[in-house]
Amino acid sequence: MADPVRPQSRSGRRVLVPVANPASVTPLLRCAALLAAGQGGHVQLVTILPCDADAEQHRRARAGLVTAEHGADEFGVDCTGEIRTADDTTSGVLDAITELDASLVLMGWRGGSSSSDVFGRLIDRVVGRSTVPLAITRLGTEPFNRVLLPISDDHLLPGGGGGLSLAADLAERLRIGTDEPTTLLRTGDREHALPAQIARLSDRIHHDPRKIHQAVGAFARADDVVVAAVAPTVSGLRAATTHLAWAAPEATLLVAVDVGPKRDPDLTDAVEDAGRPPPAAPRRDTRAVRIVVTVRLPDEAEVPATAVDGVLARSGDVSDLMAWWPAGDARPHVSATVTVYAPSNNAAISSIMTALHDAPELRGAEISYELDRRPPDELSLAVATADVTVGQDQATDAGRRADASPTGTGPIGPGSDQR
Repeated sequence: MADPVRPQSRSGRRVLVPVANPASVTPLLRCAALLAAGQGGHVQLVTILPCDADAEQHRRARAGLVTAEHGADEFGVDCTGEIRTADDTTSGVLDAITELDASLVLMGWRGGSSSSDVFGRLIDRVVGRSTVPLAITRLGTEPFNRVLLPISDDHLLPGGGGGLSLAADLAERLRIGTDEPTTLLRTGDREHALPAQIARLSDRIHHDPRKIHQAVGAFARADDVVVAAVAPTVSGLRAATTHLAWAAPEATLLVAVDVGPKRDPDLTDAVEDAGRPPPAAPRRDTRAVRIVVTVRLPDEAEVPATAVDGVLARSGDVSDLMAWWPAGDARPHVSATVTVYAPSNNAAISSIMTALHDAPELRGAEISYELDRRPPDELSLAVATADVTVGQDQATDAGRRADASPTGTGPIGPGSDQR
């Protein structure tokens, strides 16, 4: 399959930020400055007033823009503000995009949807009509310090390449203002290879085969900015908005909307169930959750497979630790089952993800997580069988399990050969 990710234009050259309430624009300025600063760009603030606005409205708008301009100084970015008049705000923003030669529009979103709007009436009317990409941002409860880029196989299809390319471009520039590497979180099946220009954004790749909002809910922190790629379609928009806002309520969410086909202005199909509150999480007691973790070790450093055992042991009880070298892949693989005592599957996966993500020795690794859904009786039989066969034919069993090359295949334990 041809690489669907196209080169991204210089979208940070002039970042346009529509300002409805000057008092709320300051938190957006840091984001706008990062998106523009990497390319020596300019942040353009614009307030749209009705054509019949009086002198007092103009005075207040100008005072607010001047305050915002001064606030931008601390972020070290060139910033100017402008007041424009229009019959309605939507047409004023769209005219400003063209007349001010904007390359990207950054708009603030409260994070809620109604039965008739996804982002709110103004943003919904701009989406699909804008001639440049949009970055629609719901601010988190604290400043972001890590960039999280979730990717599904849908993003790797030709129709999703534009949205993914834009999201990757924005994530790379937001990374400048953080202390941690960008985190790639693959979801769903892995039928398509991750393009090299996307993989290079992160120092390791996590894979959660569940739906994208479930994976984000397990991994996102309050100090994350979740950069959501979205194809310019109603279904793509829905997948990257309401459910992600529910899944990571404390994180900053930036929805990257690429330029694409026009859609029905009211976005009716995109807001199915959007007006409802987030589903209440059931209250559960702590229980044992088994997660099968597979790690494709980095090829840039010699990492003993037992190091994975040590990292996983920080989260729970480790069993069935195996290493193998699949045919045609020079990088060793390690898998293990980790039993974590947690109130939910998400909480269990989150604790393991965090432990592996925080381990410096696993930079460059690719990590997958699967729920072990075997019933207790089947699990007990598997354990009993393993006890009987241990020391008899472990290498053969490991080879069957991994469909691996027989060379170098075997269990991990004291005295085992790991390379």
